[in-house]
Amino acid sequence: MKQTRFTNKIFILATILAILSTLFFGIYEYRREQSFRVDILHSRLQLNNYNYLDNKAEPNIRVTVVDTLGNVLFDTEEKDISRMDNHLKRDEIQAALRHTSGYVIKRASETNGEKYFYSATLFGDKIVRSSVPYSAELTSSLVHDYTLLYYTVSILALIAIAVYFRYRYEHSEREKQRIKRQLTENAAHELKTPATTIEGYLETLVKNPEISEPKRKDFLEKCYAQSLRMSRLLSDMSTLTRLDEANIARPQILIDAAQIIRQIQDETMDKFENQHIELQIQIPSSLPMTGDSSLLYSLFRNIFSNTLAYATNATFFRVEASSMGNILIFRFIDNGVGVPSEQLPHIFERFYRIDKGRSRRLGGTGLGLAIVKNIAIQYGGSATTFSTPKGGLTIEVQLAQK
Repeated sequence: MKQTRFTNKIFILATILAILSTLFFGIYEYRREQSFRVDILHSRLQLNNYNYLDNKAEPNIRVTVVDTLGNVLFDTEEKDISRMDNHLKRDEIQAALRHTSGYVIKRASETNGEKYFYSATLFGDKIVRSSVPYSAELTSSLVHDYTLLYYTVSILALIAIAVYFRYRYEHSEREKQRIKRQLTENAAHELKTPATTIEGYLETLVKNPEISEPKRKDFLEKCYAQSLRMSRLLSDMSTLTRLDEANIARPQILIDAAQIIRQIQDETMDKFENQHIELQIQIPSSLPMTGDSSLLYSLFRNIFSNTLAYATNATFFRVEASSMGNILIFRFIDNGVGVPSEQLPHIFERFYRIDKGRSRRLGGTGLGLAIVKNIAIQYGGSATTFSTPKGGLTIEVQLAQK
């Protein structure tokens, strides 16, 4: 448990570090890429400033020439330069005076109000400044490449998915551990009764060697009955454990569910007759599906056995089968005393008993219907219960044919 908690803490820490690293890397690269693109445009306009001196400036780029005092000497778009303010305090002019070149991004022109990208270069006693409207074709180089952003978001999404599945896995493992602990605790409680009974009878026989033969035989038969109950309980626990751990791979062997049901019908017919319950098998002649015949036998036999044990006052037990797409639907219906509605949701729980005392007297393990549900789930289906309309219990099992 401590090791698991330590591992979880390491995983959480690693996840946080991965998220932070990805975010910082994404932000850093985003800004670096933006700076790089601005530098490219600045360099192109700087080149235009040099080309202006050689009368090779691009015609679609606005050029302004000012002296070192900020007075405008020439502007390609303004014929009356007297209308233009002094440019000395402009950021790009100040940068050019200090560093021989400078630029400003997206500042509105005081002449026409339009937003420009300005790039200025100092040449001796004058400054040449090129500018392009922010919507001009040249500024398309400033449009960000969102590939890195998509990459960052994708990495974060993958981390989120990994965290989600890790959580699901941890939750599943904790649930399995809880079920195992519950199974162990309940099993210990269930095994205690037959073990104590056997111990008591054997102790009586050992301490009373003169006990009569009929009494001795009776005690031994009771010990044998309790040992059989323990054996069934251990067998059912083993089956449930294997189903929980998904160690039972579904074989791709064609089997006939109808044949399995009719086999159980033959095996239990006498018991139903002894209890005056009419056994009605209303299923097609064949119900083909792939799977493990022993598991399907266990599923159906547990339902038959449950009916024989608990369908008090029932006069019939009917088995119906139909198909819907690739799903086989089985209904097991009796008209006995039924189950109280508040207990129906718990009927498939392990060791759950409606009448605990009666169940133990009959030798039940309390795991039969739990096995039914687990096998149904193993076969891509489900098991549900509801009250029969005129009294009794209906168990519906759905199984995928493939």
